[in-house]
Amino acid sequence: MSKLTFLTEEQCFGSDRLDIFKKRGTKAAITDFSILLGGYFSDDHIESDYSLEGRTGHYWTKSDDGDNDARVVNENGSRNCLDVTRRYGGARPALPFSLIGSIPTNGVSGKRARDGIFEVEYGYYPQKAVTKDMQLELEQALKSGKLSRTGNVYTTDSKKYDNFGEKFEPKRHEEYQYKGKRYVRVEANLSYYSFQLSNGEEYKSGDNVWVEVSPVKWLVDEKAKIMITEKIIFAGVQFKYERDYHTKDFDKTDIKLFMDKYLSKELEQLRETIDLEKQQEEIEEIGTRKSRLQKLNPDKTKTSSRTNMTDTEIIHNWIESGESVLLRGPSGIGKTERIKSLYPDLIYIKLTNNMFPEKVVGSVNIQTGQSIPPDFAKTVIMQEATEEERKLIEENIQNIYNIADTVYERSKESNKKIVIMLDELLNVKPAVQSLVYTLVLNRIVEIGKGLKLPDNVVVVATGNQKKYSSVAEDLAEPLEKRFDHILDMEPKVGEWITEYAIPNKIHPAVIGYMLSKYNNSGKSEDIEDIDYFYEEPEIGEQNLDANGCKGRTNDPRGWTSISNTLYNFERNLEEGKYKGKNVEDIIQRSLESKLRMEWASEFFDFYNLPTLTPEEVVKGMGVGYTQADLPKDINERFSYMTALITANETQVEACRKFIKKYCDPEYLSIYDIYWAGKDERKMEQIAELQEMELSLYNSNEAKQYVKEGTIAYNDIGKMYSNYLMKEKNKEMKEEDYVL
Repeated sequence: MSKLTFLTEEQCFGSDRLDIFKKRGTKAAITDFSILLGGYFSDDHIESDYSLEGRTGHYWTKSDDGDNDARVVNENGSRNCLDVTRRYGGARPALPFSLIGSIPTNGVSGKRARDGIFEVEYGYYPQKAVTKDMQLELEQALKSGKLSRTGNVYTTDSKKYDNFGEKFEPKRHEEYQYKGKRYVRVEANLSYYSFQLSNGEEYKSGDNVWVEVSPVKWLVDEKAKIMITEKIIFAGVQFKYERDYHTKDFDKTDIKLFMDKYLSKELEQLRETIDLEKQQEEIEEIGTRKSRLQKLNPDKTKTSSRTNMTDTEIIHNWIESGESVLLRGPSGIGKTERIKSLYPDLIYIKLTNNMFPEKVVGSVNIQTGQSIPPDFAKTVIMQEATEEERKLIEENIQNIYNIADTVYERSKESNKKIVIMLDELLNVKPAVQSLVYTLVLNRIVEIGKGLKLPDNVVVVATGNQKKYSSVAEDLAEPLEKRFDHILDMEPKVGEWITEYAIPNKIHPAVIGYMLSKYNNSGKSEDIEDIDYFYEEPEIGEQNLDANGCKGRTNDPRGWTSISNTLYNFERNLEEGKYKGKNVEDIIQRSLESKLRMEWASEFFDFYNLPTLTPEEVVKGMGVGYTQADLPKDINERFSYMTALITANETQVEACRKFIKKYCDPEYLSIYDIYWAGKDERKMEQIAELQEMELSLYNSNEAKQYVKEGTIAYNDIGKMYSNYLMKEKNKEMKEEDYVL
C-alpha cells in the first residue's frame, strides 16, 4: 500500500488546520487533465492568479459526514459534502513523511516561496493542455509516425463522468516524446457541454486533446510533516462504488486503491534523459556551424555524460597550470585542508597581524649589509637544488642568490608544482597584506637585490569574506588583481562526502543524514546536485535559541566534530561507562551543544534509526542479522543503504546484494556512486559488478554498451539504473484490477 492519502476535514478547516492553509487558503486550482477527465470546475480563481489555469475545483477529503457521504473542499474554499459514487470529484493527494530529509522529490532541491511555504517537485503527471498550434503539430506527427513512445503510461477511469452505477475500468494513456517534451493524448470526458482550457481553446466531450506531462508541485507543511499537491491533479474516479462510507474505511475505498495501484507508481515512472547530444549531431550533419570549443575539443563524450568539475578539481587545474589562486569563504569548509590534501608538501605560511615582516620578505644584517632570505624561500630553493648546490647554500647563505637563478632556469622544465600557502590573507591588516605583493605577482622575495623563486612555484592564499568574519579585511585592489583566480567557495555536500567524509571515515549517520536531507531521499544520481548544508550567518542569527543567543550554523568542520562525538559516545557506551544512565539524553544533549535545536532533534531521529554494519551484512541472514533486523519502511531502507557506504572493497559485493534485496533496487545506483566517490579503483570495481549483473539480464543493448567501453562508470550506471527499474516493474506487475 502506498502512502498517498487525502487530508481530513479537520486538517483543512478544524483545530488541526495545516499551516499551508492558514497562509494560502483551501482553494485549489484544477489542472486541464482533471477537467478532461470530468472534474468539476468553476469560474472562481486562486487569488493573484487570474489566468484560466487558475480556475478552481472541489476536492475530496477522507472525512465522512455521518450520512455515507464524504466531505469535500468546495471550489470557493468552503466545506461541503458529496456523494461518494460521483465521478466529478477532484483529487488533491497528500503524502506524509517522517523527516524533512525524507521528502521525495525529482532529485532537485525544493525552494521556499515568499510566504515561507516550502515547495518541492515530486513525480510527473499530465497537467496542461498544449496550444492550438502544438495540438495540430502533434496530431500530424502522430499520423506520420514521428512520435516516439517512452514506455510510460497514465491510467484513468474509462467510464463516463455520469456513470455512477458502473465500477472502475482502467484506461491507459501512452506517453509520447516529441522535441524534448512529453505528452499524452486524452479523449475529453466532460461534465460540461463545452468549455475552455487554460490554453484558451474550447473543447467538447469526445475531442482528443494533447496534454503535456510536467513535474507535480507539492506544498510542504513542515509542522504536520505532510505534503499536498498544489493543484487538483486528477478526477473521474469514484470515491467509493457503494454508497456506504465512514472515515475508518478510507484504505478500502476505490479512490485509495486507485492511488495505491496506479497513481503512486505512475508518478515515479523512470524518466530517461533525452539525448540532446544526438539532436545536436543531427543538426551538425545538415551544415550548422560549429562553435570554437566544438572545433577545439577532441573529447567525444556525450554532452549528457559530461560533468562539471568540483571546486577541488578546478583548483587543482589552475595550480597545475601555474596560476595563483585566492580562496575565499566561511571558516570550516576546508579551504586549507583541500590544498593540503592535493599538495601534502606545500610550504605553509600563517599570516598574523603581529608577525615579523622578515618572515615574508627576509631581513638585512645591519653589520655586514648582507641580505638574509626568509625561511620559506630557503626551503623552496633547497627542495629544487642539487646536493652540491645545497651544500654551497649551507656553507654560505649568500650563495643562495646565484643558485636561485640556476634553479629558476632548470625549474622551467619541471612538471612538479611547489605550492606556497598564505593562510588567513584576508584576516590581516593591509600593512601585512602588502608584504606579499611581489611574491604573488612575480614569485620574488624583495629583500636586498631580490630572490627569484623557482618557476614552478604557485602561490595560493585563503581567507574569509567580511560577512563570515568580524575580523576580515578588504583586500587591497592592487593585491587582488595580482591573483590569477579568485574563487568564492561554499560548502558543498557532495564534494565533502566524496572527497573528505568517506575517505576519512566520517560517521555513517552523518553521511546518511546529509544524503537524506539534501539529496531528497537519494532520488538524484548526481553528487553535484546536492545543495549546501551550511546556513549563512544572517540565517543563523534569525534563529535565536531559547536563551536569545544566535542560532548555531552548521559547517563541515562542525559535522566532523559531530562525527567524533558519535564515535566517542559509542565507544563509551560499549565500554559500559553509561551504565544506569539515560543514554538518549546524553547523546541528545551532546548534539544540542553543536547544532541548532530543530537540526539536533531531526539528526537524532535519523541517527537512532535501526541499521546494520557491513560486517553484519557479510555474515548474512541468521548469523549477522535476522528477519526482525530488516528495514521496515522507506526511511529505514535509506538509513540502511547509507550506513553500508562504509563497506570496504571486500564487503561491497555483499552490501550491494543486501541493498537490492531488502532496501530498494533504485538505491543501488545511488549507493554505487557514493561508495566509489572519485576513487578510480573503486569505480572500476563497481563497473565490473554492474557489468556482471547486466550480463545476467541478457540485454544485447547492455552487452554492446559495455563492449564499446564508453564512459564505463557513469554510463553503465545509467544503463544499470534502467535495468533495475525494469526488474522492479517485473516484480510489481500484476493483472489490472476492477474496482
